[in-house]
Amino acid sequence: MIVCTEKDKEFEKYKDKVKNRKVIFNIKEIFEDWWNKFLESFPNLNIRDVVFSNVTRMLKCKTWDLGYTVFKCPECGDEKVVPHTCKSRMCPSCGNKYNKQRSDSIFSKLFKCKHRHVVFTIPEDLRVYFRQNRKRLDYLFQASSITINSWFKDKYKKKDLIPAFISILHTFGRSLVFNPHIHIILMDGGISNKCKEFVKINFFSYPSFRKRFMKVLLDLLEQDIGKNEFRKIKNNLYFKYPDGFYVYAPPSKFKSYIDLIKYVCRYVARPVMAESRIIDYDGTFVTFWYQRHEDDLIIIEKLHAFEFISRIIIHIPEPNFKQIRYYGAYHNSTIILIDIVKFLSKEKSNFFKSLTNNWRSLSLLSFSIDPIVCSLCNIPMLYYYSSFT
Repeated sequence: MIVCTEKDKEFEKYKDKVKNRKVIFNIKEIFEDWWNKFLESFPNLNIRDVVFSNVTRMLKCKTWDLGYTVFKCPECGDEKVVPHTCKSRMCPSCGNKYNKQRSDSIFSKLFKCKHRHVVFTIPEDLRVYFRQNRKRLDYLFQASSITINSWFKDKYKKKDLIPAFISILHTFGRSLVFNPHIHIILMDGGISNKCKEFVKINFFSYPSFRKRFMKVLLDLLEQDIGKNEFRKIKNNLYFKYPDGFYVYAPPSKFKSYIDLIKYVCRYVARPVMAESRIIDYDGTFVTFWYQRHEDDLIIIEKLHAFEFISRIIIHIPEPNFKQIRYYGAYHNSTIILIDIVKFLSKEKSNFFKSLTNNWRSLSLLSFSIDPIVCSLCNIPMLYYYSSFT
C-alpha cells in the first residue's frame, strides 16, 4: 500500500527518516517475528527449497546453532568465542562480504578505458514466464549478449571487433516487485582481430539494440514455451512495442567505475533492499521508501509483514545460478592478442582480494576494529579451536 509521495503533505512526517540513512530496523528481526507464522498462514504456497535453506541459515547467523571458533590470548590466556556466520543470500551482513569480493573481482578485470552502463529491460507482460520457470532467466543473458555481439559484427565487420562487457542480473524493481532486467558494463570500443588494435567507439545505436533484443528474446521464449501457446502473445508484443523492448543508458551518477560496479553488484548476495530504507516496523507493518524510476519521486510504502516477506523471498536465486557473467574480451576463453592496460595491476588486484578474504580483514577495513585483539593485553589473539554443528 502506497502511503504517500514526496509531493503529498503527509510526506513531511517521513522526511527526516528518509534522510537519515542509519539502520534502525533489520530484515532478520522481521523474519524472526513472522517467518513461521507466514508458513502456517500459507501452507499451500509453493515455496522453493532454496528459500527455506537461505532463510533458515540467515535466522541462525551468528548463533551457536552454526558452531563457533575460539581465539586465545598468548599472554593472559583470555578467550574470545566467535559464532559462525551463515553465508546465506538472505543475510545482509554475510552478503556484504560476497558483494565486495565480486565488485573487486570485476574491477580487477576492467580495461583502462571508458565504459558505459546499459540496461536491458522487459515489459511487464513477460515477467510471469520468468517467475514460473527461473531457468528462463538465462534467456535474458543470452538475448542481451547476442544483441551486442551481433551489433558489433554488423557495424564493424571489416575490423572483426570483439566487444568487452559484463552482465549482471537483477530480478527486482525498487518497490521489490519481480522485475528481471540486465545491467551491462560495456566498454566504449572493441578489440580488432584483424588489425590487432583497440578501436574506440563513441556511438551505440540503442534503437537497434531494442529491436534486436526483443526479437532474440521472443524467439528464445517461443522455442521454450511452444508456438501454439506463445505465438499469439509474441505477435501482440510486436504490435504493442513497435520500437522494441526498452534498452537505455542512464545518465551516469557515479563518480568512478568502482561506484558503478558496487551499485550493480550490491544485491547479488543479500536481500534486495538496503535496511536503511526501512523507516518503520511496528511489529506488524513494514514501512519503507524508494525513489520511483519513471519520475524520480520518493515513495513511502507500507506493507504487512507477510507481503514484505513474500516480496523479499521471490528474489533468492537458484543454487549455483550465476548472476554475473563475462562476455567478449572479458570472457576467460577469449584470446587477447594485444596488450591492454587494466585499471588494477595484478599486484594491486591480489592485495584487494587479500583484504576481503577473511572476516578479520573485512572488520578492519569496514570498521577500523580488529575483532581478535585482546582487550586486556592489546595484542592479537591466536586461533585455539573450532566447534561445528
